Amino acid sequence: MKKRIAATAVLLSAIMLASCGNTENPPAESIQTEETRSVSETTKAPETPEEFHKAMVDRSLYSLGNTSRLKAKMEQARSGEKTTVAYIGGSITEGVGANADSCYARLSYEFFRDTYGTGDNVEYVNAGLSGTPSNLGVLRLERDVLSYSPDIVFVEFAVNDSQDDIAKESYESLVRTVLEQENAPAVVLIFNVIESGYTAQAHMKEIGEHYELPMVSAADALTPEFEEGRMTWKEYSGDKSHPNTDGHKLLCEFIENLLTSAENSADSGEYTLPDIPKFGTAYKNAALATPEAENDKIVITETGSFEAVQSGTSGFPCSWKYKGGNEPLKLNTTANAFFVIFKRNNSDTMGSFDVYMNGAKLKTVNTNQSDGWGEAFSQQVIKFQSVKDMDIEIVPSEGNGDRTIEILGFASSSNE
Repeated sequence: MKKRIAATAVLLSAIMLASCGNTENPPAESIQTEETRSVSETTKAPETPEEFHKAMVDRSLYSLGNTSRLKAKMEQARSGEKTTVAYIGGSITEGVGANADSCYARLSYEFFRDTYGTGDNVEYVNAGLSGTPSNLGVLRLERDVLSYSPDIVFVEFAVNDSQDDIAKESYESLVRTVLEQENAPAVVLIFNVIESGYTAQAHMKEIGEHYELPMVSAADALTPEFEEGRMTWKEYSGDKSHPNTDGHKLLCEFIENLLTSAENSADSGEYTLPDIPKFGTAYKNAALATPEAENDKIVITETGSFEAVQSGTSGFPCSWKYKGGNEPLKLNTTANAFFVIFKRNNSDTMGSFDVYMNGAKLKTVNTNQSDGWGEAFSQQVIKFQSVKDMDIEIVPSEGNGDRTIEILGFASSSNE
């Protein structure tokens, strides 16, 4: 990859020099003052492979935001205190395209540990889960991230999220929930891109600006490289979505640049949370109940035609699996929004179930979905403007027969 980039850059450099003429001995009248020279040097176009690479890394730093929380955690690590660095996102964060030891999350954690830690005081949490958007991320946030009392949380969902209201509110709810923790964690937003050019970073940047957060945009950094031919997608990725080993190293370099820039930045002043959200935080502090982990905010009263079994679904070790019959699984919660999390797949062997609330049917959920591949999927069943008492029943749909239904969990939020 490096050879191809270098060759392209050298060719571009030669073209630039030919078009600009000989500049080794400029006439006296063109000699710059120190002031004009500094302006010229900061705006001159890249010419060498190293300069193109630096320009790419510089583009990746979308915003430093308010760095006070991040710098405080750096000093905390330097002082020898336990400091936990956590990552939550989709398959890129999980490490698909590389592996657990060479993904961007592990590499950037090691950089932070080696640069700011004092030995073994910096700990690592990777809550990346393939195929999951921030809608499911906010529901598993407490279980997978906040339970470790993280000091820094990197958030990566830009290629998994849609751009509808649920996605916007889910992402902002996740961000604000982390920011409101008592230990004042720093939050860093990461925006990736897939081969088609899709990224949900536009509204995520708005949220990041609203909360004055540090932000890294791989999309901003890489897109000009692809469009201008200095890098091909295949050099960066082995498929249509996931960085390869070199791509993960590049993402780590972008994060290293942000951390170094934050460390060297001027004092931002005390961080203050904005009083009102940008889009909404209806799913803040969501509660999650699974077969292996009960939650006092979601009380399972009867399992009916479902039984708790081990699940082969990543991130959810157990499920309530349909065993035949038509007896409902019953639960109650007090909330403004309610979600069912289930295994979906593109297969006729997958069945459907009906969801009732307080005796009224809300919707039918079909777990046979064309874009499913055996992953966990969260379905919002209902959302109200205010908190309500909910008696929920999950009933196998009429005619389901022996088709498979696997309920992985239930989630609710009571944030108005």
